[in-house]
Amino acid sequence: MIPALENIFDIASLPREAVDHLEKLVVTLNVAQGSTLIRKGQRCNHFYIIQKGFARIFSVIDDKQITTLFARENDIITSTYALFTQTSSNESVEILEDSVLLKINYEEFLNLCKENPILLKLYRFLMEKYYLALEERTLSLQFDSALERYRKLLSRHPFILQRASLGAIASYLGMSPVTLSRMRAQI
Repeated sequence: MIPALENIFDIASLPREAVDHLEKLVVTLNVAQGSTLIRKGQRCNHFYIIQKGFARIFSVIDDKQITTLFARENDIITSTYALFTQTSSNESVEILEDSVLLKINYEEFLNLCKENPILLKLYRFLMEKYYLALEERTLSLQFDSALERYRKLLSRHPFILQRASLGAIASYLGMSPVTLSRMRAQI
């Protein structure tokens, strides 16, 4: 049994028998640090579960990389807009550590959900987790001061500070690397 799937099924309170059905769709990938999993402009037919490693989703705006989301073990990573609309991605996914990913074809997964409705609970769990992470970031950028955003990152997601570059973290928090350095010095 694939450990990441087993963990996710446990967290989502799904029966282990359902893992057997999903394992048939999974392709395990070893991806090197620095690799681009999805490039801007590329179509996206898969989502990935991180079994081991760390990644980020980012966009380039005015030659600046803006990090939208970080993902680690047991998280999914993909370009959701491109996946759901079957259009070109407007963002890229970069692997920040040597990683082991579980690649799942989205259309095959949806077909499997039709055959095994219990897997819809997994789909809902994964998408809710993904959406909530994005919503948390969006609300924080809209309503929190730079210092509050940094403090929330420290308390809720300290692993990001240990695993991502300061430039990527600063862009995720919506501040310059200089401002981030000042925040770090204050705390």
